[in-house]
Amino acid sequence: MTRLRTWLLVLTASFAPVANAQDQPGWQGSEEQAAAASFGSDLSLSLAAGSFMGSWAVPAVHSALGLRLDAFTVAVDQPGVRLGLSLFGEKALGLLPRAAEEEEEQLVEFPFSTLQYGVLCSLRPDPALPWGGTAALGFSRLDIEPYYGGPFAAPLLIFEGGARRQLGREPSAAFLDMSLRASWGELRSPFDAMEEIWRVQLVLGIGAHVR
Repeated sequence: MTRLRTWLLVLTASFAPVANAQDQPGWQGSEEQAAAASFGSDLSLSLAAGSFMGSWAVPAVHSALGLRLDAFTVAVDQPGVRLGLSLFGEKALGLLPRAAEEEEEQLVEFPFSTLQYGVLCSLRPDPALPWGGTAALGFSRLDIEPYYGGPFAAPLLIFEGGARRQLGREPSAAFLDMSLRASWGELRSPFDAMEEIWRVQLVLGIGAHVR
């Protein structure tokens, strides 16, 4: 019983400084500094210019507006590249893409709307570096309207590469992304024919690190 009381006194004396430190302003400041030194995501808005290529789409420049969220699990003060999961959505606005379909033995061109969204595995540079390379690989869904008279959805494989410029000296400052994105997939026409389609885009994005 005496030995048990001795151990309890030793444990109480050991944890007392920690408990008292939690009530001090310095302890709270350390937690705030730790929270400010880490973040888990990048949020960016992008503008893209590109073209569809394939037997159905007509090669012509179109524009699109996109929103992207890159989620990470590492702190901003950790050196090296960061591997994360990216969610993005993009809608054709302004200059719409064009397609060509045969109507009454004549080839007719017309604009069509698109909505593309998906998930990517992304590599991002160290936020402390002013310049760094970016890369991503993933899958997406492309919603087309119209496609031979009606809506259509197709899966697309995405390849992406580019560069990032940090805007500011602080690691948590804003950034500018410049990348080249290529999407590939196959569309099944009403005639049970598979039509290969490519989408190549030059993407300019601006965003910030979000805790």
